[in-house]
Amino acid sequence: MLRILLLSVFSLTILYPLLWMLGVSLKDQKDMFARPWSIVPQEFLWTNFSKAWTVGKIGQSMGNTAFVTVVTLLFIVVFCYLASYALARIEFRGRKLILTLFISTMLLPIQIILIPLYRIQKSLHLIDSLWGLILPYIAIGLPISIFLMTAFLRSVPFELEESASIDGANRLQLIYKIMLPLSRPGLATVVILQFMTIWNEFPLALIVINNPELRTITLALSNFKGLWGMMDFNKLFAALVITTLPVIAMFIIFQRQFISGLTSGALKG
Repeated sequence: MLRILLLSVFSLTILYPLLWMLGVSLKDQKDMFARPWSIVPQEFLWTNFSKAWTVGKIGQSMGNTAFVTVVTLLFIVVFCYLASYALARIEFRGRKLILTLFISTMLLPIQIILIPLYRIQKSLHLIDSLWGLILPYIAIGLPISIFLMTAFLRSVPFELEESASIDGANRLQLIYKIMLPLSRPGLATVVILQFMTIWNEFPLALIVINNPELRTITLALSNFKGLWGMMDFNKLFAALVITTLPVIAMFIIFQRQFISGLTSGALKG
């Protein structure tokens, strides 16, 4: 009984903010301030979504964010898988040191590297370029991805590779035909975590992107800031609902592999 009660309270703390955000996105300003904690609007204003799409230029910014996210994920998955395979399955001198260096970079907050990163990007003419976001996102996302995938690949029995080697498989065949299909849960975990991180990233995008045509989705939300700092909250929350949908869809698509990855060794140290 206590477990059900705790799970119910925990579920409520997750669901209520989502439902509240959806409710505010369908209200008008008067209803929002009159009944701030209410979820159900007195009148459903579906036009908030169409106005938010137009005012905030959500379509253009979602296209930019989708391009940055997809390209970054492709590079992270390829580099992360190959590096993790070498660190988890091949014995060589300095392997533990390399893994330790990867893990140590996870301790660096992004705020520390913003200024030197900006100077480097300016010298390389990457300011106001989507590649100015993609390259740092790859570098920042690789350490945690390699850490997760290395732990996952270590949990796969080595006897599988030994049997395939006896049957004549070379190293490339072991990587792509034996280990890659078994690595889908671990890769799904990496994809979901990195997708959410890149999709919601703000500080680096704020520094690198100045051109309104290249704004990502987090920067586009500032379009709802009006004169004297006043915010159009209803349209802002409608935009938030729109931008949250791809994250929810990604989790629904990969949820089985994500849970499998978490439970089969992706988070084992």
